[in-house]
Amino acid sequence: MVDTQKLMNKDTVTIVVTDSGLGGLSVAADVESRVRASRIYRSVRVIFCNALAEKNYGYNSMKTREEKIHVFSSALTGMVKWYHPDIILIACNTLSVLYAETAFSKTAQIPVVGIVEIGVDLMAEQLLADTSSIALILGTPTTITAAKHREGLIKKGIAPTRIVMQACRNLESEIQTDPASSTTRAMIDAYIGEALGPHPDPAKPIVAGLCCTHYGYSLAIIDSTLKKYAASTYRVVDPNSRMADFLFPKGKEGLVPSSSCEVSVVSRTLVTDEEMVSLGGLLARVSAPTAAALRGFVHKRELFEFTPASE
Repeated sequence: MVDTQKLMNKDTVTIVVTDSGLGGLSVAADVESRVRASRIYRSVRVIFCNALAEKNYGYNSMKTREEKIHVFSSALTGMVKWYHPDIILIACNTLSVLYAETAFSKTAQIPVVGIVEIGVDLMAEQLLADTSSIALILGTPTTITAAKHREGLIKKGIAPTRIVMQACRNLESEIQTDPASSTTRAMIDAYIGEALGPHPDPAKPIVAGLCCTHYGYSLAIIDSTLKKYAASTYRVVDPNSRMADFLFPKGKEGLVPSSSCEVSVVSRTLVTDEEMVSLGGLLARVSAPTAAALRGFVHKRELFEFTPASE
């Protein structure tokens, strides 16, 4: 449990949001907008740290789980070294399922919150409310292989036969390049079609969990694709907008006369102009400062140490 009262009592709260790419920027944008609106904290620094080590060498491209864990642990160590956060939000399902196995987690002195449990809670809420519904879990290969969402739902009483898992290889990378491209649309169609086409009872209501923080950028396409394949009703669950709820407890609004929030984006890899344009417009709808921070991102090769496994 995170001691939010302790955070509220600080003059400045530093929040690091991290992801294996830029999908988690939507969480950073949500935090920034809510800081200003809630007036719970005096001053907040939101630092989005991209945990990607090298361009075209994402965590789902790494050959072993051990390498993924080692690289992410190194990234977390670097974030703490450079920015001394009060809390870290892992706005990434892929990295959230790896966190408990990192060396960093064994000695962490600050709270670290992952997104998997939030997604599980939101899906379970819908699935328990309608016992005829089925869960469609969409995620990266690493997330789907780890099966943490499936395990969590089963623990909450959801029968395994009600859970459909679908790995969407490289979809997050295509969305980051252009969430509305024809390639993105074709990939979403193929993956949802593969998941729902052979299901023995497609007429059942569907609870679709977006278990990758990138997927929300293509929500309109996912929604229209589900409409195409779902024979009954469907509901999309996107945990991104709920990840920071615990930072803004109800009844605490207006504790301070005004709140300030500074946002920065730091990445070991370059952010392309194409990514700035494709994601910036979507982020600006929620938080103009976050979109501006993306455009003015800090290219920091020394953010964390990285040596490819082959070297």
